[in-house]
Amino acid sequence: MIQALSYVLVSTPAMTAWLQMATTLAGLEAEVLQPGRTARLRIDAKCQRFVLQACHGAPTLGMGYTVRDGDAMQALARRLADAGFACTPATEDELTLRGVQGMVHFRDPDGYRVEIAHGLRDGATPFAPGRPIGGFRTQAGGVDLGMGHTALLAGNFAAMRRLYHEVLGFELSDHASRPFKVDFFHVNPRHHTIGIADTGSGPGIYHLMIEYNCWDDVGRAYDLALEQPESIGVSLGRHANDHVTSFYLRTPDGWMLELGWAGRLIGPDWQVTELPGLSLWGHDRSWLPADKRAQARQMLRDIAATGLRAPIAPTECENP
Repeated sequence: MIQALSYVLVSTPAMTAWLQMATTLAGLEAEVLQPGRTARLRIDAKCQRFVLQACHGAPTLGMGYTVRDGDAMQALARRLADAGFACTPATEDELTLRGVQGMVHFRDPDGYRVEIAHGLRDGATPFAPGRPIGGFRTQAGGVDLGMGHTALLAGNFAAMRRLYHEVLGFELSDHASRPFKVDFFHVNPRHHTIGIADTGSGPGIYHLMIEYNCWDDVGRAYDLALEQPESIGVSLGRHANDHVTSFYLRTPDGWMLELGWAGRLIGPDWQVTELPGLSLWGHDRSWLPADKRAQARQMLRDIAATGLRAPIAPTECENP
């Protein structure tokens, strides 16, 4: 069914700050369509991976998933309708803005807009990053990995899990119960395309991860973020499940952009496990309550005491 998370929709009251962060710090390419109102951001050959639209209310995040073709899109729309999620066809303006051949959309149990699309077009020009970087990882061995992954704080964990796992067909990768409950799901060899967390805080956007080809580009983004230390929501660290080394940058809307490197790929022989913790080292989560933050730090000490390590996944970093 679903092949990848291909793009996201960002409605923001802070368009100027978003464009500044995305281009000069993260290194994305911006195409401003309507100054102050609409822009698209690129991370590879595709015409967009972020659609930014200005708003005057609360910021929102939507997700655009791609399927093989129009027949697959309609089949999934029927499956969603049978499960109680009626889909609405896209308008011509929506198709043009996203650069897709076809799209339908619906709301998930927590109210996030979810789009099912096909035929995301390439850009008219090669990707031109906002600062010198070695590009972003969206493919491996000719396989579409999508733009990265999202992590959501669930308001209705059971209903969200049912939709993404049972209806949309996401496969469970692994799960954790401490310092909060979270399930990770995949649709392609990228370790996970979505994480759904039950933190007891109600629905919310936790983060969106995009992955650099080169480790030095993470370090340079970290240098830039350190000029405003309050912009770092989660410190540099390495995850226990997808092995991504990353830090989390607070976006102008308050949720976080994870800038990572060297995510592992998984195959059909993957075995689901209970994670000993969310990170092998680092990733101090400043947003956690004091008791949960202390628990997370103790888990890091426990993991360190076992000597647990993980290999580095091969990447396609090249010098200019």
